Amino acid sequence: MGSESWFVVLPDLVGAGRALRRLRGGAVLVAHRSGRPWVVGSGTPVSREDGVVVIGGGGGAEVAVRLGAGVLAVPVDGAAGGDRVRAGSCHLSASVDGGVRVRGTASGLRRVFHARVDGVDLACDRADVLAAAASAPVDEAVLAALLLGDRLPHPLTDLTPWRGVTAVPAGSELELRSDGGTRTRRWWTPPEPVLGIEDGAAGLRRALEEAVGLRGDAVTAGPGGIGAAVLGLLADRRGALTPTDAAPGGAATRATDLPAPPPCAPPPCAPPGPLPRLHGTGADEVVGAPVEYLHDLARHDPRAAWQHLAAHRARHRWAVGDVLRGFADRRDYRAWLLDQAHALHDDAVPPLGWGAPPRLPPWVSVEAAAGVAALLRAHADVEPLAPRRGQHSHLQRVRAVAASFLAAGGGEAPFLDDRVLEACLAVRAEQRGAPWGRAPLLVAAVPEVAFAPEEASADHTGENENDDGNHDDENDVLDASPLTALGIVDADVVRAHLAVPEPRWATALAHTLAVARWRPGGALGGGPPRPRDPPPAVN
Repeated sequence: MGSESWFVVLPDLVGAGRALRRLRGGAVLVAHRSGRPWVVGSGTPVSREDGVVVIGGGGGAEVAVRLGAGVLAVPVDGAAGGDRVRAGSCHLSASVDGGVRVRGTASGLRRVFHARVDGVDLACDRADVLAAAASAPVDEAVLAALLLGDRLPHPLTDLTPWRGVTAVPAGSELELRSDGGTRTRRWWTPPEPVLGIEDGAAGLRRALEEAVGLRGDAVTAGPGGIGAAVLGLLADRRGALTPTDAAPGGAATRATDLPAPPPCAPPPCAPPGPLPRLHGTGADEVVGAPVEYLHDLARHDPRAAWQHLAAHRARHRWAVGDVLRGFADRRDYRAWLLDQAHALHDDAVPPLGWGAPPRLPPWVSVEAAAGVAALLRAHADVEPLAPRRGQHSHLQRVRAVAASFLAAGGGEAPFLDDRVLEACLAVRAEQRGAPWGRAPLLVAAVPEVAFAPEEASADHTGENENDDGNHDDENDVLDASPLTALGIVDADVVRAHLAVPEPRWATALAHTLAVARWRPGGALGGGPPRPRDPPPAVN
């Protein structure tokens, strides 16, 4: 199962402990009141407080007391107190009257996976751990669908490349019931976008200051991008920013009112060990608005929609006819998803649908493409993430960048905290997505960032310092990949496209090589890795 951290949540049932023999290398971290195992995994054993524990993640919570490395126990009255654990980013589990609930975050940065192992339903933060415990076979259709990369549509994002292992939808929780069954319940809904940019900016600033403050009294900031610059400014203002050689251009400097440390001395207030590093990942996706907001805006303010459209057309080079067809499109999400099953190789990418239409590259086999189309049809009877196209696409993008960040190694990403996401979603999309300047909401929230020196942005997948140096020969990667062994891709066609100096399918090639490095034995984050450099955000 590797050396990376993981945890599994067990129901409070007689015989549930028999699944422990399948979880090699794990220890009981928390027990139910009955004495049966509750949380098992890598970490430090802790005590149970009133039936609620918060597991791992960044920041913690205002009501939390740290009891061990990576594990928190929350002294609140009953499971209802878990609703107060909203700040920061963490997994939460509650055990009450024999029932157990476990949830991640609305942003998708903390996910929960589910599988049945030896007749016992288990929840886990990593799909590969459950797959190993259940000896789950590879799902070839899902593996092929992952070649869609960041265009993988909802709800296929809740599937894993192992049969019998599924993800609990972000914003929902899994209940392991006292009768031995399971149930999924939605605990989060996006706020209504009713605020103007001024009121919204004030709320976003408060949320970001809280997110930075929760990471401790000494932090470092990752290099590059407007998100990292904002986090560095806020940390510096509270005197928490510590210099680091990894931050180029002197971006990470301590607040000027702090005394300079003596030569060779550790920074003031710095705890032993590595400091939390604040990544700007998700800034563009969270604070902006995808272009699909134009479809919604045209319904209630056509004049404003046409004004915004002129700038977007100049940026994306949309044809007038495509835009008019996009505005006239009245399909619900189910109809749109079914249509995508018939257009996986279509060159047309019409704007203003329910998100970026999924398109497979030409090296995917006919059989694998048919499997992806069948998946789309089988999962088409689903509600969108939000009733409006812009809000649905916004949440889809946020969850895609969260998945990419986890695949790149994870870390502290305050922009993906739920409270930060909610502060942005509460602002009207046409103000967040106004095309006449970058990140207008973020600049309004933290005006100082407008004067910060610009650096090359790598916010989307963790500033690339998570790069593990894996530069294997592409031929070896393709030859050893399950994608080739299972006949999902034609490796020769991939090589031919790689040989082109500026390949048309450059993004798809990056996705394919990332998935090709995956092996069924497991991958960090619970599934095949995502490419480290996805296309830049629209806004």
